[in-house]
Amino acid sequence: MHKRIEIGFDYEQINPAYKSSLDYNGRYLVLYGGAGSGKSYFAAQKILFRFIFENNHKILLVRKIARTIRNSQFALLKSIIYDSGIGKEFRIKNSDLTIESRFNDNVIITAGVDDREKLKSINGITSVWIEEATELDKKDFLQIDLRLRNKTSNYKQILLTFNPVDSNHWLNTTVLNNSKILKTTYKNNPYLDANYLKMIDDLKEQDSDYYDIYGLGNWGTLKNIIYKPFEITGSFPAEPDEVIYGLDFGYNNPTALLKVMIKDSVYYTDELIYETRLTNSELTERMKKIIRNRSDCIYCDSSEPGRIQELRKAGFNVFPASKSIRDGIDFLKSVKIFSKNGNANLNREVLSYSYKTDKAGNVLDEPVKFNDHCMDALRYAIYTHAKERKMYRIRWG
Repeated sequence: MHKRIEIGFDYEQINPAYKSSLDYNGRYLVLYGGAGSGKSYFAAQKILFRFIFENNHKILLVRKIARTIRNSQFALLKSIIYDSGIGKEFRIKNSDLTIESRFNDNVIITAGVDDREKLKSINGITSVWIEEATELDKKDFLQIDLRLRNKTSNYKQILLTFNPVDSNHWLNTTVLNNSKILKTTYKNNPYLDANYLKMIDDLKEQDSDYYDIYGLGNWGTLKNIIYKPFEITGSFPAEPDEVIYGLDFGYNNPTALLKVMIKDSVYYTDELIYETRLTNSELTERMKKIIRNRSDCIYCDSSEPGRIQELRKAGFNVFPASKSIRDGIDFLKSVKIFSKNGNANLNREVLSYSYKTDKAGNVLDEPVKFNDHCMDALRYAIYTHAKERKMYRIRWG
């Protein structure tokens, strides 16, 4: 208790909906539910509480794709540490995504399921946090579960956080013994701002199934999906005919930057940025490191002319994208698109990108405006570029 007061990390910071789970010591703690429910934030708090008040910890952060950990779990832990004024108590290494304690021997490490050899080589794990657990198949999970096998001085736990998109997912059909399952929604999170609350509430009018999953946190199956899942490939053209980019601006919502390589009228996509709270100056610096050929066309959200102008002044070849959503979707449906396995957010968004339905159940010719940042960036790039090159023949609205 003395240490808690000394480092200024207070129990009262815990959302009341989760307080009963802070000391839960069973093998599995499953936190699922709607968007904005605060489940990931609490997971990070619980990891830090154990990190501070228990010894001999080697805690593993896991996602399907290793590189997505930097801007999700790792960024969230850093934010809580610095916001709590306890940064001096830790050694935070951005290069290898580790956090070490200065007052005990605890360490937090990271690994993606896409690097199986690294996972197999990790020993002495005391607990695990799996974010976006629905990204993992059952074999992935069992491999991680097997890593948590050694005797430890503290309880061993696998903490899983996710949205329940598909009712047929193994996480909904498998019984985990010695587990606690907690469902929460945005209504359980008193810290959400008014704009986000409105965005979730608006899902009621856009699609009842979407609201049931992302608003109310219920297992379900989304209907009226717009695209088929992109075909995954690890082989991208060494010498593409053209390289273009799509950029969807965000701040509270993620900024999404996609690279698109075109070869023989086939499109190969690479997710470069998917991150919240990026200022325009931060985005510009990131893009300077990522985009080597400044003559490559970048198609941006046309509703942000000021940000487009800033990027243009920084030397980027940027253009406002076409906002014809219907024609853009029609064109993307007509071409071949490949995606990398590592495009975690692009590959996730395509599975839930669906048309709105009205209250009578009629399907509307307009997508649900949620979880669509990569989808927008991809459409900006491919459709606008094709339109400028007059490479398509589709109906005009």
